[in-house]
Amino acid sequence: MNAADLLAAAVRDGQLERSSGVSPHEHPLAARSYLSDGTGLAWHVPSALRSHGTFVLDAEIPRPVRSTLVRRYGVDDPDTFAERWTRAEALAKLADLPIITWLSRHGLTVPEHVGALRDVGETDWSTERFGDVIVTFAVTAHAQRADTSEERSPAVGGTV
Repeated sequence: MNAADLLAAAVRDGQLERSSGVSPHEHPLAARSYLSDGTGLAWHVPSALRSHGTFVLDAEIPRPVRSTLVRRYGVDDPDTFAERWTRAEALAKLADLPIITWLSRHGLTVPEHVGALRDVGETDWSTERFGDVIVTFAVTAHAQRADTSEERSPAVGGTV
């Protein structure tokens, strides 16, 4: 399954939960993001999709953009800044890079070959608004392994 199809299915069929408790202990299988109001989002990707990719999200409540950030990134609209920021955060998570490293290398832009970053692979993302929150969902599709075995797993139908 390619990244675009995985993302579409995960956003369509997954569950997005906002609460004050979105810790790894409370939602061990969910992708999580914490918000400035003390709540957080947990994205419950359907289990049938999780083995096909790595799923992350980042979310922000748009706020006025600090003048230092406006000077650095040239964006003063709170919604536009939140969209670009959450996208950068989500892609940094997929690349297993601290956001400060991502920002020093790429700023708020998406590199032309984002999938080549640290062997991330085929990547797709979508940024949407849910009430007062801007959310970027992102996925990297796992490479499909060739079936080199006659033994097949009944649970997933793949090679054991």
